[in-house]
Amino acid sequence: MRNRALRLYLCFVLCLAGALPAVSAVAQSADIIAVFDIESSDTSLDEATMTRLNNYMYGRLASAGFKLTPQDQVRERVVELKRESHKECYDQSCQIELGKTVAAQKSLSSRLIQIADLCLLQSVIYDLRTETSDKGADARGPCTAAGIMASIDQVVAKFKGEPLTKVAASGGRVEAGQVFDRGADIVNEPTDESGFLIINSAPAGATISINGKKVGQAPLHLEYPAGQYIVVAELGRLYHPSRQAVSLTKQGARVTLDLKPAFGSAKITSSPPKAQVWLEGELVGETPLEIPQKLSGTYELRLQLPDYLPSESELVIKDGQESSHHKKLVSNWGQIYVTTDPPGAAVYLDDVLLEDKTTPCLLERVKPGVHIVRFSLPGHGERSEKTTVVRGEDASVSTKLQPMLGRLVVTSSYPDGVVCEGSLKLDGKVVGQTPWLGDVLAVWHKVEVQCPNGWGSQQVVVPHNGRSEVNVPVFDRPSVPPKSAFKTTSRLNADKPTSQEPEPAHDAPKPSERPVTFPLSLSITEGFYFNDDFSDSEPSIRRTKVQMGVDLGFKIKAVPWLVPTVGFWLQLERPHIGTFRPGIQWYFGDFPMYVRTAMMVTLSSSPAVGFLTGAGIDIPLWRNGIYALELMLGVWSRFVWPFDVRIGFGHRF
Repeated sequence: MRNRALRLYLCFVLCLAGALPAVSAVAQSADIIAVFDIESSDTSLDEATMTRLNNYMYGRLASAGFKLTPQDQVRERVVELKRESHKECYDQSCQIELGKTVAAQKSLSSRLIQIADLCLLQSVIYDLRTETSDKGADARGPCTAAGIMASIDQVVAKFKGEPLTKVAASGGRVEAGQVFDRGADIVNEPTDESGFLIINSAPAGATISINGKKVGQAPLHLEYPAGQYIVVAELGRLYHPSRQAVSLTKQGARVTLDLKPAFGSAKITSSPPKAQVWLEGELVGETPLEIPQKLSGTYELRLQLPDYLPSESELVIKDGQESSHHKKLVSNWGQIYVTTDPPGAAVYLDDVLLEDKTTPCLLERVKPGVHIVRFSLPGHGERSEKTTVVRGEDASVSTKLQPMLGRLVVTSSYPDGVVCEGSLKLDGKVVGQTPWLGDVLAVWHKVEVQCPNGWGSQQVVVPHNGRSEVNVPVFDRPSVPPKSAFKTTSRLNADKPTSQEPEPAHDAPKPSERPVTFPLSLSITEGFYFNDDFSDSEPSIRRTKVQMGVDLGFKIKAVPWLVPTVGFWLQLERPHIGTFRPGIQWYFGDFPMYVRTAMMVTLSSSPAVGFLTGAGIDIPLWRNGIYALELMLGVWSRFVWPFDVRIGFGHRF
């Protein structure tokens, strides 16, 4: 009996001892952890990407069974501390103090370090009671969103105590982010036998590692002792590593490692085209866009085009494949079709006149929302309509404009005061015979009367709700009479007179038909001069210096053959001497050829006087525009005779 009780006691002690680690593990797993955002100041990742990675790490820890404080609660405390101290909370002492304020027993601090194209993720769990580190884990991978996500998975697995998955010993492609055995732990037994290991890669140039040590770039011919070897080929980020296990004997071995591409291509199109293409927050071009080489993975794609809603989706690029992505963009506007009765009204949209629009018309690319459309037509009351534009849909606005009328009375008579009856046209449309009265639109009207012995016309404005009376003078020739013959009376509300504006008798005269015109020209001259100085044995010919000048003429239509001119010229080469040139151009009647006579006075400290004669022609270019070409001979003294060619452009004002 005593022995039996002793055995029962020993079993109880052993069961209690076995239960203690489990209780401790349960207690440990029951600790609440405050998760802080990853410090990424050493990387080039943008803020939006880091926010998504922080959210991913929080979700992986939660799904792994860790008890966590609310993420928003920790972030709010960090923001409050930053507002008070103007500092980030990334050091351990700060995070430990903040972790205590959110009722956590432990805190998780992480840091991301970028070295070339790789990123190292270091995470440490701190015990807030003892203010010491509890656990640590790290992982490394490509500095991409997918690579960092794989590193987060490895860190969480290490915190849980799960073994990392390794690639099988047989050769083949190694997927990105996987941890595989490079053979660094292989120890071959010493032997006197050796063989050649011939290594090739496709594509060539891959970096070769044997049992975890880099030995060069393929192709390689290496002699190694007989034994077991693991050969790994790597060629940057655009190809997956390739691994092969080799059993080397004295007969040698040949290995060809095929590196599969870790990239693909993409073709991105949109309807309509010319949309901006953003990949992972970076502008890469506009549609249609072809990306010939891009690392495999899932990318955030955003298409933007003015007046269209942005489109956000995922672009999946697979190894060695072309991904096609087409998106029909949704317009961020609508259309309004507007009509009026009668047509021809000017259109205002939200009090802004659409200068090229009259009803009926279509208003395109109108922003969604409520808009006010206003119509204005002479002789009619203005009208405003409210309409709502829905994105991608057509709205319509139709309205009837109320006419604004007045009374018009028309009579006609000959210049001697004798009245006549004739056919009456109002704005080009026959409406009856004079005398005539009727209600018409309150606008300007053209009144035409054809009597048996003549014709006459007049313009008159009719006031709204008023009365206008016009007596049209009829002349014995089919032309508009002079303004002095017009006599118009107008009454507003049958009592108040209104002003009348008769139709002008003729069009404005052309500048060439005016009694006086002012031809203005800008010219340049160059030539040569004779220096017939008898002190020299022979006369010399020298180049004249380039001059530029402005000439203004005074042409009277009654005397077209005589045009007084005045000019100012400046020598463009040193010394810069000015010349004042008054003269006369003698034309051959209305023919544009002329002979010039002028005097030249230098404007300098030592003034000199010379004489100028020449012959030229004015060639018409545009209405009242001229091109001048002239040969000029000057006389400064009996020894100096300059001969110049003048080329100029002008206009008759």
